[in-house]
Amino acid sequence: MASSLTQRTEAAVGQIQRFQPFDSIGRAIALWFSKVVRPGRLKDLLSGTWLGHPAHPMLTDLPIGAWTSAFALDVMGGEGAADASKRLVGLGVLAAIPTAVTGLSDLSDVVNEEDRSVGVAHALGNITAVALYGLSYLQRRLGRKRTGIALSLAGAAVASGSAYLGGHLVYRRAVGPSQTALDRPITDWTPVLDDSELAHGQPKRVRVEGTDVLLFRDEGRTYALANRCSHRGGPLHKGEVEDGRVTCPWHLSTFSLEDGSVLRGPATAPQPVYDVRVREGRIEIRGPS
Repeated sequence: MASSLTQRTEAAVGQIQRFQPFDSIGRAIALWFSKVVRPGRLKDLLSGTWLGHPAHPMLTDLPIGAWTSAFALDVMGGEGAADASKRLVGLGVLAAIPTAVTGLSDLSDVVNEEDRSVGVAHALGNITAVALYGLSYLQRRLGRKRTGIALSLAGAAVASGSAYLGGHLVYRRAVGPSQTALDRPITDWTPVLDDSELAHGQPKRVRVEGTDVLLFRDEGRTYALANRCSHRGGPLHKGEVEDGRVTCPWHLSTFSLEDGSVLRGPATAPQPVYDVRVREGRIEIRGPS
């Protein structure tokens, strides 16, 4: 039975991934959002750059916690808990607003068509859930507790399905985790390029044991960083490198060449850096450190 359920679920998600209208909606959202929220402090705030962790998944705990607590009171609290349950439902609706905005910010950064389609379905499901809980709150205020509870249960069902899609994006499609997390470490000093082949001020990509590495030489010093941007995997060697920093060409996340720290989001995870030395005319790297 579990296998049959898994197959049906996988088939349903596959249909969502291939549903072109969702991708079109996602592209329109991304275009609009990128015009309204430019790279900088607001984008970093919504992305969670200041926290070193994506903001959206953390904020989801607030509405889910409030609505789950309301459900517990509905079931076990009796008539005396009706007012507290109503307040919790309303609190969850309010908490869903900043949660949705941060989710919209993340959705605007998705680059893969199938992932974008799933992201749009996830967002539409959440919007529907919030609407159902909002109606539940209004019904409760009007004294229609049974109707309010029924709407809350419907909202919970929709939110659960939407949460599944969100989990699919993170755990199956790796949208959100650092794109460099699974890069293989280079434990020993490994030659990667002839020293004469690295020109001053010209970023160069080299492939080392299955990992793309960015090399850059400035004022006699050579830097080495993971080339895949930790945010969404953009190619850093195609970005702008100046003043000791490299900017991803995709979403303009900026990292320090010195230590890989995030200087501007939407990236939240630092860029892995490698130790560098020149030995017998060859550039060697080791790390990340």
